Amino acid sequence: MKILVSTAGRHGATHSLGQEMGRVFEHCGVDVDVRAPESVVRVDGYDALVIGSAVYSDRWVPAAKALVDRLSRSEHPPVWLFSCGPLHSSDRPVNVTSDAAHAVSLMHATAHRTFPGKLVPERLSAGERQIFENSGAVAGDFRDRVLVCNWAREILAWLNAEKRGS
Repeated sequence: MKILVSTAGRHGATHSLGQEMGRVFEHCGVDVDVRAPESVVRVDGYDALVIGSAVYSDRWVPAAKALVDRLSRSEHPPVWLFSCGPLHSSDRPVNVTSDAAHAVSLMHATAHRTFPGKLVPERLSAGERQIFENSGAVAGDFRDRVLVCNWAREILAWLNAEKRGS
């Protein structure tokens, strides 16, 4: 089995979640590629795709949206999508954005999950910092690696069940 994990972000938190998923897949004997969306040219040969995007101002990163647009025009294996965003003051992860909902629809995704991310104000650009200060978001590292790894195991369970059923 071969899985492509492609993530887009600005400061590394989303990519780190993709790497965690990749480690779970590899540990379970799956051949996995973890790549940036810009480097994905073809998806034939993969049994599944996992595409993730950071969320900024309730929007997916343009590279993730562009990948979804490119891949939606051709045949592709089953797709799982995830969003990565910081916690808001209400202690809830970023909601499913319109970009994520659009991607789910375009790709006929099996599932979409939203995971809390990491926000370090010192690493933000001046514009990003201004948005952060007015957003109600909370600085810190809220990534839940156990949650992410469990989701990767759910993806594998789905793929293995499909394989047995065919």
